[in-house]
Formats: sequence, C-alpha cells, structure tokens
Amino acid sequence: MTSLNINGKLIDAKLGETLLDVAERGGLALQCDCGNITCESTRVTVVSGEVEANGTRLKSTVLACKSTVAGDAEIKLPASSELQSLKGHVSAIRQVSDDLIELRLSFTKPISWRPGQYYHVEFRGQERVNMFASFALDAGTEFNTLIFLIERANTPDLFAMIVKKGDVKGRVGITGPYGSSFLGHDDERLIMIAGPNSLAPIWAMALSSVMGQPRREKVLILDNSLKQDQFQQVFNWLNRRGLQPTFVDLQSENAEADLKALLPDLTEFDMVYSAGSHGFIAGLEGIFVEAQATYARIPNFQPWHELEVQSDDASALEPA
Repeated sequence: MTSLNINGKLIDAKLGETLLDVAERGGLALQCDCGNITCESTRVTVVSGEVEANGTRLKSTVLACKSTVAGDAEIKLPASSELQSLKGHVSAIRQVSDDLIELRLSFTKPISWRPGQYYHVEFRGQERVNMFASFALDAGTEFNTLIFLIERANTPDLFAMIVKKGDVKGRVGITGPYGSSFLGHDDERLIMIAGPNSLAPIWAMALSSVMGQPRREKVLILDNSLKQDQFQQVFNWLNRRGLQPTFVDLQSENAEADLKALLPDLTEFDMVYSAGSHGFIAGLEGIFVEAQATYARIPNFQPWHELEVQSDDASALEPA
C-alpha cells in the first residue's frame, strides 16, 4: 500500500491503480470523458514522485485515466469548471457561409466554462456531438448563453440537419465542460496555434486573453486554411485590439521549420496551446517539447473509429 497526495489530500492507493480511480475514491473531481487517452480531459501534473505514464507523459503532466500508481507521489489536478448537465433551447441560428453556422443556446441557469473546453451537445433526433464553446464571430455574447461554431467539416450530420430545417425546435441537452487544456491566468507568453477546422477554441482563447489579460504577450498562429471570408470579422476584431494573426501552411512538409522560424526565442517560460486533429498536433509538438515550453493539446473530434485505432498505440502520443 502506498499513498498519493492529490491537491493536498493524502489518499491511500494500490500499485497499478489508475490515478483517476484514486482521485475519485478520495472525492476529488476529475472530469473523465472518453477514457481512451484521446480527449485530454484528465491531464494532471506530477509535482513529485513517480507514476507509470503508460505513454501519456508530456513534460511534467500525464493522463490520469491511463497512468498508474508506481509509488508515493504528489499530484495536482487542474481547477476546472463544475460539470453540469443542462437543458436549453436554441435562441438564434445564423448561417455565416455555406460551411459555417453560428448557434446560440440559452439556459435558465448560469453557464461556467473556460476557453479551450468543450461540451457534449444533443439535439432531439440527432446523435450526440462534441463541440467547443466559443464566442460569436463579432465577439458578442449574452448572459446564460453558449455559442457554438458549427462547421460542416466537423459535424456534417448536424450541419445538414440545421440547414435542411432552417430552424431547430425543442430542447437541447448539454453536458460539460470537458477538457483540461483551457486558458489560465499565467504570466508566460501565450502562444495559440489553430489547425484546419479548429478555430473555435483558439478564437475563444484569443478573445478572452485580449479582454482579460491585456498586458500579457500573445502570439496567434493559424493554418492557411482558416484565412477565409467567414472569419474576417474575427481577424479584424483582433487586429483592432493589437493581436495580429499570422497565417502559415502548417500542413506542409516544412511546417515544423516554418514554426521554428516564427518562434526563434521559444523557451520553457512560454505557454503553448495547439488545436487540431491528433495527427496535426503530433506533427508540430516536437519543437515545444524540445524547448521545454509548457504545452497543452486541444484535439478536435475525429470519427470514433480513427480515435480507437490511435489509442491502441498509446506510446505514439508521448513525444520522444
């Protein structure tokens, strides 16, 4: 028998037991979503001691759903928003372009989330989808409201249903927020990177940091595929407030070298958030790991069969 110190609470543990099981037995909230190392919801910091990371280590962090007890250790859980299951209704739908819809859901209870987190969203007659909470493209928001950017590429069935009906009646259920890669109030330089079809969480981070952390140094790097008319008001809003997006072909063979050239002074004192598919994130994260920067993944939602194939080889998710 050994013990874990989790957020200052000492909890007895067995060798080989997952950190998630220990935390839950100790009454500590840790929001596990997929359970197969692909959602990044259970990433925790190993302050001291040793744990068996099982292919999930990233700097001093591991995924608690797969990492197991290897001896006495001190673990720090992120201070996430409270998990909620709520029913709301559609208060507004705006089709921004042929491939993008802006959706507003309203609730009777306050909604608490952090930029970089996502929700399970379920419409009547539709399968549940995972979507990142964000802000309207004009930077507007409302009390007790969640805004989602529905892209045809990410949620084709939901997109088609909304376009076909033109309006969505009835109640909408949400559960969340999930995800441990959310914007924190830190002093490090903030570096935000968005891959294809992954602007929503990065837009939420960019807006929140510009409004709430005006003195913090910020860098915003976006894949060339996001340089579209439908997002121009986002870029204009950020430009007017001193944050100039840089567009790069982050899918090319030279993407890593181009990113290095843009960030020649990358150090361990930088905070990097990278959003995109697992393949996109894995293709670029080597430079952040090499620089020992604090680094957070925001994976978008690929079809489940693709995620299952990747999770069979957990070591592929751990940088060399």
